[in-house]
Amino acid sequence: MSEKRILGLLGFLLGLLAGVLILVYAFELGRNQTVTVEFILDRLVRIVFGALILLGSLLLYRQRYSTGGIVNLAIGIVGLVIGVYQVGAILALLSGVLGLVANEARA
Repeated sequence: MSEKRILGLLGFLLGLLAGVLILVYAFELGRNQTVTVEFILDRLVRIVFGALILLGSLLLYRQRYSTGGIVNLAIGIVGLVIGVYQVGAILALLSGVLGLVANEARA
C-alpha cells in the first residue's frame, strides 16, 4: 500500500467516526425535553453536519483526497465555531488534514 492510500484510509476512518458520533449525538433524546423550533433546528444542523462529514469521508475513500480533505476541514472548522459537537468537529479537522497530506504524499 502506498503512503497516499494509508493516509487516505486513516482520514476516512477518522471522518467516519466523527460523522457517526455527530449523528448519534443528534439523535440522542433526553428525558422531559420540550420540543421547540430551536430544538428541531439544532438537531437538523447536527444531522446535516454529520452527513457532510460522512460525504467528505466517502470522497477520501474514493481517493479524491484534496476534495474530501477540504470538505472535512471546512466542516470541522465551522463545527468548532458553531459548537455542534466538539469531539466530532476535532476528528473531522484531523480527517481533513490527513486528506490534504495524503494528496501531497508521494505515490
